Amino acid sequence: MDSGLSDRMGRALDEARSRSIVPRDATNEIIDLSTAYNEVPYKELSEFFKTTVDTKLTAKHFAPSGTTDEEPLLRSALSSFFNSHFRPIHQVDPEHIVLTAGAADGLETLVHAICDDGDSVLVPGPYWYGYEPAFKTRPNVNIIVAHPPTYVNFDNYLLASLQAAYDFAADRSRIKAVFLCNPHNPLSRCYPKKAIVECMEFCQEHGLHLVSDELFALMPLDVAPSDAPSFISALSLTEPLVPEGAVKVDPSRVHVVWSASKLFGSHGFRVGCIISQQNPELRRALGLLTATHVNSVSMLYLRSLLTWSQLPTLLKLGSERLTASCRLLLDALQQWNVTFVQPTHGILVFAKLAKNVKSAEEEKTFFQRLAAHGVAVSPGQFYNGVELDYGWARIRFAVSLNDMRMAIAKMSTFLAKEA
Repeated sequence: MDSGLSDRMGRALDEARSRSIVPRDATNEIIDLSTAYNEVPYKELSEFFKTTVDTKLTAKHFAPSGTTDEEPLLRSALSSFFNSHFRPIHQVDPEHIVLTAGAADGLETLVHAICDDGDSVLVPGPYWYGYEPAFKTRPNVNIIVAHPPTYVNFDNYLLASLQAAYDFAADRSRIKAVFLCNPHNPLSRCYPKKAIVECMEFCQEHGLHLVSDELFALMPLDVAPSDAPSFISALSLTEPLVPEGAVKVDPSRVHVVWSASKLFGSHGFRVGCIISQQNPELRRALGLLTATHVNSVSMLYLRSLLTWSQLPTLLKLGSERLTASCRLLLDALQQWNVTFVQPTHGILVFAKLAKNVKSAEEEKTFFQRLAAHGVAVSPGQFYNGVELDYGWARIRFAVSLNDMRMAIAKMSTFLAKEA
């Protein structure tokens, strides 16, 4: 039967199928740690949402987007939030913010605005595989991967890997941007200030935009080594921080993407933003592309949450719960003698669970067997990281302690059988 799909959509569908490792006949007994959902604040936020609906929802929130006062109110709340927590050099004003239907929508919209069909962007590997449909399906933009030589101390190789990818690109003139994920997905660490500044200088030298994906900001884990880099937003580095005569940073080409999905576990609300402080023409273009993307109820929810008196308590509680769950997983990995990248921020651990696999096919089969045993994780090959280094997996720990314990027990039994 002819589905009538375009070639582009057919390729995207095939790619999505190739990444599925959960058996088609899977039951609810599978604990899914393959996603990047944060479940730990669900209880408090469900109660908060009910209260918000009861006390603040009115008939006007059923009107089309753009016809209520929620958008300016939310942008004002977001500007206060970023000024309080992201330490920007220049104050973030409401007009610097463009609302989007989540981070993926923001990334896709930015690519659409700064790239033409057939252009390319540089992305340091490993990277979240969701970039590929966001960049390739509608905008039709190529991803050039800057592969690191190792996962350990990957941040030391950021500039070198970007330069190598740029130097070996088939057509450097078509490269328009670098997309940086900080804190990192899937490695759950922050880039140090030096690496980010070097990346900014690289972009300035080659006339590129820098897009900083900061979804996992404000999610520190109390398992981090004392010398681990803390989160530094690109918003705090948009002034020249280098000696006189060196390459300067053009803040009009530095943009930040953020959404409520990770920090607040609000994946289904599909609300986020792009911050571009010194490029009003780009903001106007982005506004045209996203004018009707965010619904009024989502805007009401996030605005109310950001202005809630108990927000600091919620942030602290979230980090405490994530830390407790993370500790359980890290202790288990150490008992199994599994190599992993020490996480410092976020909801994920990148670990070499399949120690002995030698190919991408063996890796996928291994994790399919683990899913059949009751735990789904995300195979490392999906993330375009260190070439020919197989067996890694991204494992989510942003679940209840009970679910984490059950997942660890299932993985322990499985790994014992595989040994």
